[in-house]
Amino acid sequence: MDRETADDIKRHFDVVAGGLRSEIGAVDEKADQRFDELKRHFDVVAEGLRAEIQDVKRHSSVVGDSLRAELGAEIRDVRRHSNVVAESLRGEIRIVAEGVAGLDEKFTREFVKVREEIREQIGDVKGLLRASYGDRDRRVQALERKPS
Repeated sequence: MDRETADDIKRHFDVVAGGLRSEIGAVDEKADQRFDELKRHFDVVAEGLRAEIQDVKRHSSVVGDSLRAELGAEIRDVRRHSNVVAESLRGEIRIVAEGVAGLDEKFTREFVKVREEIREQIGDVKGLLRASYGDRDRRVQALERKPS
């Protein structure tokens, strides 16, 4: 190959390489532009997400405060109702206790009365037994005195 052909080939490669460099530069430029567009898009999406997260935080805070207030009110109502029920039960327990005390007094009186009646009846039985044994002793002694 002669020098002139080699120089022609070299010039041709230089032209092709320059064109490729230009095209690569254009592609790089387009890629950079596309990357910048994507970055801006992601920044916009990220900002939107941040805003939505803040909205959710504010809403959950409001909901949480509302729930705390409602629960507090419910707890106070339940406590008040429990106190009313407890006081009512105390009154009913007092009535039952008074009834038990009255029954205890009545039972004690009846028990004493029945015990006295039983003592009297035991005394009567003892008296009858003494009379019966006394009569029997006299008959036995009379029989023992008789000569056989």
